[in-house]
Amino acid sequence: MIYETLDEALIDISKLGTWDVDRLIKHYGIECEYTDALPDNVNGYTFPLSKTIFVNTKAQAKRYVKSHEFSHCLLDDTDEPLVETSMVSNSKIETRANLGAFYMMVKHYVSQTGITPNEFNILRFGEAYELAPKYAFMAGNAAELALGIKIPKQQFYG
Repeated sequence: MIYETLDEALIDISKLGTWDVDRLIKHYGIECEYTDALPDNVNGYTFPLSKTIFVNTKAQAKRYVKSHEFSHCLLDDTDEPLVETSMVSNSKIETRANLGAFYMMVKHYVSQTGITPNEFNILRFGEAYELAPKYAFMAGNAAELALGIKIPKQQFYG
């Protein structure tokens, strides 16, 4: 655990001048490994105390998985592996990691595309990062926080 709260982590990250998860992983001295040895339903996992992330090579949205696991490294203090799967997606720890991941991804997306916050579109964001539709509402909540906007409901339905 590097930070006590997600807010504390995001404030510090904002001072670094990048929201790119690969650069952030390097900055914080975290090891990221890709593996094909995980079951299909496990997209990734991390050992927060050892600062090690594993990403399933078969995962659809690798940047999301990496950002999610990176959030665990910043915020969690267990020596047990934390696993990102549909089986634990409703836990408090997983929800916080999702919010952190989507917040960073939204900030990165806006900086890379050059759009203004009011031009942000949740469906285009999801397509850019190959996100499953089930993540749209959580990503939308993170975008509203990160960008200080309100996403119109019709955006979620194409």
